Parts: sequence; C-alpha cells; structure tokens
Amino acid sequence: MKQFVFQSTPKLILGENAIKNLFDEVKKLQAKRPFFVCDPVIKNFDIWQDIVNNSREESISLMIFDEICPDPGYEVADLASRNAILSKCDIIIGIGGGSAMDIAKIVAVNVLSGGNCKDLISAQEKINNRLPLILIPTTAGTGSEVTHISILSDNLEQTKNGIVNPSLYADVAILDPVLTLNLPPDVTAYSGVDAIIHAIEALTSVMSNPLSDMLALEALSILHSNIIEAFNNGHNLEARSNMLYGSMLAGKAFANSSVGAIHAFAYPIGAEYHIPHGLANSIMMSSVLRFNLSANPKKYAQAAKAIGIDTRGKTDDQAAHLLLIELDNIIDKLNIKRFLRFYGVTQADISRLAQKVMKITRLLNNNPRQISLQQAELLYMEAL
Repeated sequence: MKQFVFQSTPKLILGENAIKNLFDEVKKLQAKRPFFVCDPVIKNFDIWQDIVNNSREESISLMIFDEICPDPGYEVADLASRNAILSKCDIIIGIGGGSAMDIAKIVAVNVLSGGNCKDLISAQEKINNRLPLILIPTTAGTGSEVTHISILSDNLEQTKNGIVNPSLYADVAILDPVLTLNLPPDVTAYSGVDAIIHAIEALTSVMSNPLSDMLALEALSILHSNIIEAFNNGHNLEARSNMLYGSMLAGKAFANSSVGAIHAFAYPIGAEYHIPHGLANSIMMSSVLRFNLSANPKKYAQAAKAIGIDTRGKTDDQAAHLLLIELDNIIDKLNIKRFLRFYGVTQADISRLAQKVMKITRLLNNNPRQISLQQAELLYMEAL
C-alpha cells in the first residue's frame, strides 16, 4: 500500500435538530462573540429566530454578515472579513450553502491575519492560524463543512480560484437535515448531483487512497438511493438526512483525494455565465466521464456496482458504460438541461473557455486522464 495522509474535521454532530447543540459548542470553544456568515434567506427560517433567542438566553453577543451571493468573489470575502474584525468576534459560524461556508473559512483566517483574499491565494501554504470555526450546511451537495478548501470567484479574470490549507478544516460541523427541508427542487437537484460528482471524482482521482475510496463508494450508494426521492418529495426527512450524510461522506473523500476535470471545466462556465456550481458540474459530467473511462475502467465499474447496477458477467468497460447511462438517466429525472447552449454559450466561446480551463492545473493534474488544449475544446463542444 502506498503511503497516504488522511485529514478531516475533528468533530461532527449529525441528526434531526442537531442545530440545538450550537451554543454548547460555542461555549466549549470558549467563545462569547460569534460572527455568523450566512445566506440571506437564513433570516427567513424559523431556526434563525431560535438562534437569536438562544443567544440571548446564553448572554452571547451575536453578529451577522448575510451579504452572500452565488459564486462570491474576493470582494465579498474581504468585506465580510472587515466586518468581522470590527465586531471584535472570537468565533466564526458559517451557515448556508457552500458559498457561505467557504467565505466563513476565509473570514476565520483573515480576522487574525488582517490580510485579504489575494494575499491568501498567493501565500496559502503559509496559513497556520484562524479563529475557532463552526460550519452548518443548509444544502446537501458541496461538502464544504468537512473540507479544507474555499473556492472564490475572480471577477476580473472571470474564473475561480481555490484556497487549500488544513487550517480551513472547521473545529465542528453540525449537520441538521431539518435545515434542508426548504430547499427548492432545482437546488436539491444541482447540489445532489454535485455531491455524486464529488464521490466519483474522489474515487477516480490519481490521489485517491483506500480511505477516500471507501467513503466515496458509500457516498455514491447513499446519494443514488435518495436523490430522486429528495427531489420529488422535499419534505421526506429521511431522504433529506441521507442526502446530507452522503454529501458529507463525499466531501471527506474528495478533501483527501481531490476532484478532477469535471470541476475544472465547470469553473470557467460558472464564473463567466453565472451558472450555479452544481448545474455547471451536471452539464460537464457526461462528456468528461466519457473521456475519462479508458483511464481507469475498474474504478468506474466499482462506482457502477455501488449505485446498484448489476455488473455480474460484465467487463469493467461494460460496467463503466452502464454507469454513464444511469447517470444520464438521473440528470433527466431531475429535469436538468444538460447542454451549454441553454445558458448562452456559443461555439465562438469554446476556444476561450478551453484556454481558461487549462490553467486550472490544481484539478487537472489529479484527473485520471491528462487533457490537452485541443481535447479541452472538444469536450466543451460535446457539452454545447
């Protein structure tokens, strides 16, 4: 067995009404002035009033930054950091989708360093300290609550950059499926497919290891078994719980092995055309997976078996192609429009997008099959 390192968030609290543990965890981290980084809609949830009331009972001063937008850029992270510094907070709590949690990670670092996002990106390997950090997802997809990665948009270059450092692992992640009951069907679909892709790319990454493989395969089984029910019946708490759990497992997997070309190809179209991240991944999934199959058909056959495909008597190549068919069926059942042309991308844009994706070496280097510029253009064309 090759040597590998496995790291993760040290404490998880999972289950219905797990959010009620929040202020106990704040006190255990010896904090009294939490700064919340939230999606704007959080304040419309009943749970937010419960948080406010509980903070008063615990004599905890509560401050909030809720100016999170889809695919937030450096500017949002820097504004949130400045607000947190002014608040004199002693702990950061991120609650929301992946964007809110990613910004919370950056704020937790910036409050102590006094820096900004561009500083962090250029010297991210030097990050070694932050404020205490609690992350609470309200979607089932990004897995950001258990990763050491923060993705931010560079609005000037119209692309996305990742900050990757073990200091970005939260102290505590609280996963409460009740918080996901209000997700609309399209968000359920996009985030759920995002989690499935996390698991598949973690499994097939050149950086995968036995632990990440185990987590990825279990995540695939759970996510595949629940995504359609969660989409069709959003108030099915069991399906919501399973999606949140599967998303977390996939997050742990790719945090230790990396995602690959699907995510790399999704970044430029997400940043330039403001396509939601999970949707961008859904669009690129089929063409990239079809390209990748020959690099490691055994792993894709394992993925096929994990989602319940009968692979008996099938070669690895045959099982891998059955996986693609099933994933395409899921996309159709989720009513996802899977082609770039539906979102304003034209053939004239392909060359520019391909040039951008070739710069995302952090992910492309971990893809099971290397990709040339010409191949990148063909993959975008196939998705058009």
